[in-house]
Amino acid sequence: MPDKDPLFAVIQPLLEQHGRSRVRPERRRAAIIGLDVAGYSLMMGSNEEDTYRRIGRALGRVCRQIQEAGGEVFSFSGDGLMAALPGSLEAVRCAIRIQKEARNRNRRINPERRIVFRIGVNAGEILWQSGRAGGDAVNIAARLEQISPPGGICITNTVFEQVGPVRGTSFISLGEQTLKNIRHPVPVYRVALKGAGALAVVPGEVAEPAAPKDPRPSIAVLPLRNIGSGTENPYFAEGMVEDIIVSLAGLQELVVISRSSTMAFASKVVDPREVGRQLGVTYVVSGNLRRSAQSLRVSVELADAETGVMLWADTTDTAPDDLFEVQDRIVQRIVTRIAPYIREEELRRALRRRPENMTAYDLMLQALQVMRHLDRQEFAKARVLLAKAMELDTSFAAPIAWAVWWHIRWVGQGWSEDPQGDAEQAVTLAQRAIELEPHNALALATMGHARSFLFHDYDNGLSYLERAVSAGPNHAMATILYALTLAYIGRGEEAVRHAEYGLRLSPLDRRVFLYHNVLAWANYANGTFEAAIKWSRLSAREAPAFTANLRVLIASLVAGGEIDEARRAAAQMLQLEPNFSMARYEVTRQPFRDPDIRTRYLAHLRMVGLPP
Repeated sequence: MPDKDPLFAVIQPLLEQHGRSRVRPERRRAAIIGLDVAGYSLMMGSNEEDTYRRIGRALGRVCRQIQEAGGEVFSFSGDGLMAALPGSLEAVRCAIRIQKEARNRNRRINPERRIVFRIGVNAGEILWQSGRAGGDAVNIAARLEQISPPGGICITNTVFEQVGPVRGTSFISLGEQTLKNIRHPVPVYRVALKGAGALAVVPGEVAEPAAPKDPRPSIAVLPLRNIGSGTENPYFAEGMVEDIIVSLAGLQELVVISRSSTMAFASKVVDPREVGRQLGVTYVVSGNLRRSAQSLRVSVELADAETGVMLWADTTDTAPDDLFEVQDRIVQRIVTRIAPYIREEELRRALRRRPENMTAYDLMLQALQVMRHLDRQEFAKARVLLAKAMELDTSFAAPIAWAVWWHIRWVGQGWSEDPQGDAEQAVTLAQRAIELEPHNALALATMGHARSFLFHDYDNGLSYLERAVSAGPNHAMATILYALTLAYIGRGEEAVRHAEYGLRLSPLDRRVFLYHNVLAWANYANGTFEAAIKWSRLSAREAPAFTANLRVLIASLVAGGEIDEARRAAAQMLQLEPNFSMARYEVTRQPFRDPDIRTRYLAHLRMVGLPP
């Protein structure tokens, strides 16, 4: 280690002062900044002494900025430090200044010599003694810094609620994050700085002129205007907007602007185009709440922020009985209708674009459109579109997760010439998507379904699916895939309940035949054959070429004594899968682990004379 380190010159007097002045442990509330240097090990490997000296100078500058903000550095290491500040607003402003100063300095430095920080900010009670601090609040800040992107800032929900609007800044919900050695998931927000572009480039990585724009559509949910009587109790409208924001953010297919960034538009009638310009979003949700002693009316509308055109509107009237129950019901109604309308509008945008202007998101939407048609040649085109999307944006997890689903359906329809290879490719892709976004509900769900359906690894699959519904409690696809595996392992009653909830989450989905099919499997596993017949018939009308549904339809009809219709469904299935055999199906795509259900299911299929 060099004899004179500029970092020690700055920080050692601070630590010595704390050591003299504070002997007994003291509890106090503070905001905590955790900061480290991205790519530290790689930098040290190239030139250890020079890197140590440069990082020392950079952390020295950070220490001075923290002091100027009224903060105290209480811990440091070779590649980072921890500091306490008087409040959350001071901590966030200080973190922003640190990143902006680092970004401006890095613009004048060769990429391989840039020092890039990751910052996490939390607030809470800390235990302070002799210049050292500890406690859960400190540990969370340290873990938060580790998931922050290079050049980025992540904050906890506690900080987010205390800060309010910050000029030139918006907050993007990342949902609940599982942090290492922290018992409970923590709601996290990323601080987005206007005009920041790429805050920095980590040495050893390829330099880019600017960070890629998030391909997903973005949405701002404005505060509901509280009109009529009852305006003295705004908590109901505020709670509803908060729930809508959290629910939309949990879908992970939208970039949702934080509530603190939209509060500036409270109690105003605003032009959605102005909101779009100020917040940089493509869609705006606004509305009003009219409440009286006898009734409650919530009116909302979804508008295109570029054109100001209203895309969808809804009014809900209800009796104000249990306000929390009413709030939940209205929020679910709004969320389950907003997402499909945005998806359809984005698809229309994509279809209007020239091929050379396509984004990864556009290509993914087109692939999903193609995958609705269960025609082998058409379905194969989706794989090409998804491959282009993955190539265009290697950090975008969604097209990778949908490529997993493509492989599952390719094998499930009996189209694959290499079922084992395609199954293994599905798991490889799922693992890649999860590595990119560990809490992506779709990625976790498709991994779970691949493990369960393609490999009959039900326990492992169920583990991924439970993580998926935890990460995305409002994610319809994750919910129905979870229901499927519950059916496979014999938990029929639970499967029906989750399948019904999945359908409620996505009543307008163009892939509704999947939801009806899952309800058929769940009811068949549950022994409620009349319901299984109903749902499989519905799915067959919507997607007559969906062979997995034809099989559960056959079994359900046999169980219900409808043998003639079951034989017609079997003939239809054999036209679509002429090489089908019971022996091969029993050891590959037969989905049930529960021995009683499996025996019953195979017997029902054999009763219509399917090839042995």
